[in-house]
Order: sequence, then C-alpha cells, then structure tokens
Amino acid sequence: MVRARKRRLVVNVSFADRDGIVQTQEGDVRMHAGDAVITGPSEEQWPVSRRRFESKYRPVPPGQAGAPGAYESVPVHVLALPMKEPFEALLPDGVSRLHGNSGDWLIDYGDGSLGVVAGALFDTFYERGPGRPRRAPLAFHAIIKRVLLIGARPRPAPPPPSPSPPALLRPLIEATESEHVAFNRRAIEYGDRYRSAYWSIYLLSALAVLFAAMPFALAWTEHDHPLHRFIWIWGVGELIVIVTVGVVYWRGHRGRWQGQWLAARTHAELARYSTLVAPLVDFSITHPAASWFARVFDPGHHLREADDVDRLCERLEPMARATLRAAWSDAAFVQAYARWACEILEGQRYYHHHVAAEQRALYHRIHTITVWLFGLTAGAAAMHLVVHWSILTLATVFFPALGAALHGALAQSESHRLVLTSERLQRTLGQAIDRIKTAAQPSTAGSQAEAVRGAVRAALDLILEEHQDWHLLVRPHQLKLG
Repeated sequence: MVRARKRRLVVNVSFADRDGIVQTQEGDVRMHAGDAVITGPSEEQWPVSRRRFESKYRPVPPGQAGAPGAYESVPVHVLALPMKEPFEALLPDGVSRLHGNSGDWLIDYGDGSLGVVAGALFDTFYERGPGRPRRAPLAFHAIIKRVLLIGARPRPAPPPPSPSPPALLRPLIEATESEHVAFNRRAIEYGDRYRSAYWSIYLLSALAVLFAAMPFALAWTEHDHPLHRFIWIWGVGELIVIVTVGVVYWRGHRGRWQGQWLAARTHAELARYSTLVAPLVDFSITHPAASWFARVFDPGHHLREADDVDRLCERLEPMARATLRAAWSDAAFVQAYARWACEILEGQRYYHHHVAAEQRALYHRIHTITVWLFGLTAGAAAMHLVVHWSILTLATVFFPALGAALHGALAQSESHRLVLTSERLQRTLGQAIDRIKTAAQPSTAGSQAEAVRGAVRAALDLILEEHQDWHLLVRPHQLKLG
C-alpha cells in the first residue's frame, strides 16, 4: 500500500429523492434517498452516503451545504493498493460490489468506505505520499499499559467524522498545518520519552529489590550451598539495574524531557486552535500582543512558553486580516464556522472519552494487582511464622516493592485526575456544543454572528483553561526546602 491524498477537484452533486441504483464504471452501487450522487469531470457517476458526504465534499461558494450544485472534494488522506489481477470489493452495504482490473487501485478511505480507481486515472485524482505506510513502534510506557490491560481493554466510542472547515479558512489551515504537525510530532516524541522514563525507573527499582532478594530466596547465602560462590552475580545485576535507573534519570533531567514535552504540547494545541480563534480576533484594533489568543482571551490562558505560536500568528496576520475582513457579515460563513467548531469539539469529546475509559481501566487493573500482591505478601509473612522457607523472602520483599512501583507510576501519570477531568470535560463540551448549535439558529445576521462568536469563544476558553490547569499541575516545580 501507499499513502495518498485526494486532490481538490470540483464535481457536480445532486441528491437522490428515492432509493435506487447508480451504474458506476466499476459496477452497480445501491443508493438510498438523501444520498449524494457525484458527477465527475468525465461525466462518470458514483454515490456517497449522506453520512460520509459532508466530510468528503464542500460546496463551492456561493453554494449552500446540502443543496445541489458544484462541490469541491476535501483533500483527505487515504491508503491505496495497486492490484496485480482482476478483483472485486464488497461495499459496506453488504450487497454492492465494485469490480477492478489488473493495474487498478483499491482505495481505503479510513471511514469504512472503499473505492476503485483506474490505473490511468489514479494520478489525476490522488497525490501520492512518500513511502510505504508504517505503524510507529510502541513506546515502552504504551507496551506496559497494553500488558496491564490484557483482557480489560475498554471499547472506544465510534470516532466522529473529520471536521470540515469553512472554505474561507482553508488557506489559513493549510498555512498552519506544517507547524502543527511539527509541534505535535515533537510533543509525542518527548511525551513518550518522559512517560517511558518514569515507568522504567519505577519498574527497574522493583527489579533491583528482586535482585537483592533472590540470593536469600534461593538460599545462595548459605555457605554450604553449591552456588554460594556465584552470589556476586546477583549483586552485579542489582548494581547494573541501579546504574541504569541513574542513567535514565540523568538523561531525562539533562534533556529536559518533561519540559520539552509540555512546551511542545502547548505549541501543538495552540497551533491547532489558531485558525478557530482567528475569526474571533478584531484585526481592526491595534494590539501590542502578536498572539491571537492574548487578544481574545484572558492573558493567563496564553502560556508564556508558546513563543513559536506568537510568531506563527504574526506571520499569518496579513492573510487573516484580508481573508476575514467581511466574514461575519456572510450568513453562510457563520453557519459553516459554527458547524466546524462543533465538529472540532466533538473530536475533543471523543478524545476525552477515550482517555477516561483507558485511564479508569488502568487505575482499576493496577489497584486489583496491588491488592493481590499485598494479600500474597501478608499470606507469605504469616506462613513465615510457621515454616522457614527461604522462598517466602521473595514474596515478602519483592511483591510489596512491585505493588509500590506500579502505584508510583500510576500516581506520576495523574491517572485518577485524568479520569475525573476527562469525564467532566465530556459533559461540559457537550453543553458547549449545544450552546453553539442554539446560537447558530436562524435569526438576524448581526445577532446570530455575535451569538456564535460568544458561544465559540466560551468553548475555547474552557479548553484553554483546562490545558493551563494540566500544564501547571504536571510541569516540574523547583521547590526549595525550608
């Protein structure tokens, strides 16, 4: 397979008024009333379900969403597989089948839908990405979580469709995409380093206790034991583990993994929301701050670590000023902006639902494991009063160390706080979405625009406030002892 991105193409769209069949070049495809029927540049036709249509096509101004007319395809990313022999693909409706020939491409849109494109037309409709798609290797902390959650993995809710921004904001979004991707990649890299580091430190500390206890558990400390002369191996192993803990801590401290993670995550979040904030800025007023966030929100939400985002806002301001000069007087833009904001917030709700479900499952699983570990410790200690088995030393020393290590890593990850915060944000974001939808109800143009601006601003204020609280909580604090 190769990565590809759909090119921006203008097509003609009509909407079916009843169920039927569309005869495509690849086979007959069933459609339902309300589905979109696309007519391409060469008069070829294909249906798109109404549920998926809005995330794949946008009306060409001055057209209205949901009305027949000219639409532009959204440059979504897909996976494409070149086929070496004739084939057919069963579509999600379980009935329709697409047929392809050798040299054609099978397209996976990532939302459950498939497509077939003739080999000669592939480069007309799609832009090939570099290389073969590869799944990024899991970080150490992610592997540990997967192991801990075996048999208890929470089922995520179905993801919402990709947000469809207003056509007026697309140039701004494309101009910020590279910065957001770079910041986000850096945040993931350092976040993985930092979280893997503290998980490894806690677990290696328990491993050091195991190395210390093993000579007693195996009775190697007895001078008449045949392996007594090799007891030094356990000491060397313990020393190696302790040195490894020190090296991990030293590298993380010297490389500022935690600080780099927090700064990059702040940059990524603000770069992501900058295009949503841009329409809220009054560019007719001179402001000493370059940041759009400082102009719209309480300056306390504009973290000082986001200097790169300040420069991004400064660079994009001429484009934003020219693009958004009369945006709020356009009722179509107001509706599209409100819908886009709701779609972004729905994505945040999905993210926090996933975080809350995973962290709650992890919290309960570690709690269950530690209860068993301390229970076994108590049982081993009680047995030690009756029988003097050396192996019981292992249980009474290593099991508490392992339980403490798991709980220490859990506390370091702020798991309990993440559960409570994410569950609260799910509720408050749902309320914010409802307020935006209410504000976008048809009314006089001026009052509708002001209502939408106020509702979106309040929703963003909520997200930025929560981000700042998270940042203040997890960032390193240099506290001097009294």
